[in-house]
Amino acid sequence: MTAPHSHLLEGSPRLHYLEWNPHAPRTVILLHGNSANAWWWEPVARAISAEYRLLALDQRGHGDSEWARPAAYSPVDYANDIARFVAHATANAEKPVVAGHSMGGMNVLAFARSHPDSARGAIAIDVPVTSTRGRDRYMRRLKAIPVVTYPDLATAKARFRLMPNEGGIADEVLHEIAEKSLARTDEGRWTLKFDRECFLGGDRMAVLETIREIRIPTMLVRAEHSRIMTAEGAEHARASNPNARLVTIGGAHHHVILEKAEAVARVIEQFAASL
Repeated sequence: MTAPHSHLLEGSPRLHYLEWNPHAPRTVILLHGNSANAWWWEPVARAISAEYRLLALDQRGHGDSEWARPAAYSPVDYANDIARFVAHATANAEKPVVAGHSMGGMNVLAFARSHPDSARGAIAIDVPVTSTRGRDRYMRRLKAIPVVTYPDLATAKARFRLMPNEGGIADEVLHEIAEKSLARTDEGRWTLKFDRECFLGGDRMAVLETIREIRIPTMLVRAEHSRIMTAEGAEHARASNPNARLVTIGGAHHHVILEKAEAVARVIEQFAASL
């Protein structure tokens, strides 16, 4: 797997994305979770067959894409960005499969419901189908996190942690992700490159209702040890829609795209090939 190409899609907001295998016949679009960015998909990209063109988008307010001002980070806002991006990226190609992790998976579901003619299929990876007290407490914690800055890149990388901080993820993967997730501030310090306002928009979606209304093939992917996507909620979602399938990745936690990248790659390939 060669290094990805970096591109910008002009518009409001301006969106940055990465592209692997630009001449491959099939397209898969990849959407990261909250506070993450397109580079978090690199371990999966390394494991996917070269027959797939991969496009990993920095969603609004994340990575090297523009922040929304005034703040606009609802699933509908993200879904409209995805629709614009799909129209741009696949104008002369077959419809893509669109996959997202966590918040990105919720945005995929919102997109699939509102733009059913724009994609061949949707994949939602470890999304919060139903709310729990634990998840509600976790979301409150996220919203209360202040902007933290560090004096230099080495310190920022050393302090980098996943939230939730769990799973057997290799140190070298975390170090690579950390470096791609940090940026220098105007004052010369270092901080994570995402808009903290993003934490305030993700609760405006009834996930189970959205899944029930999707009319294209949809793959729900749950990490076995996830506290975000419960087994009961995942099964309830699958049963609510005849277009939905469910697979569980064994031994995985919420950050499954980093922890079990090869398993995620196989799920994407098999689902795409089945359509």
